[in-house]
Amino acid sequence: MSRRPLVLNLIPLIDFFLLALFALLLARWPEALPQRALSVDLPRAEGRQGSGGVLLELDREGRLALNGKPVALKDLAQALRPLLKEGTAVRLEADREVPHGTVVAVLEVVRRAGGEKVEVGVRP
Repeated sequence: MSRRPLVLNLIPLIDFFLLALFALLLARWPEALPQRALSVDLPRAEGRQGSGGVLLELDREGRLALNGKPVALKDLAQALRPLLKEGTAVRLEADREVPHGTVVAVLEVVRRAGGEKVEVGVRP
């Protein structure tokens, strides 16, 4: 009776190790993933995705979130000023059902807070 050599299948072990490594990295640096506070249905358009440093979300009910934290429109300028360094872009992701006037009001607050670059988030 001959003995077969013991063969370990290393691929599942390597997969598990990589998943654990990614989980540890994302737990250590959560800013690596964009934080979503609101459910926003972006409009479709051609274009490339920007990498705005500050994420501003606007849902169909008119609620705002700044970098994943809820904020009122009246408090937006004060919360936005410390985040705007020279050249920092604001990425506005507004739901496609939001009235145009609401988007303009938010853009005006961003401008008054010192936002010089605004990217509009779309879905390709």
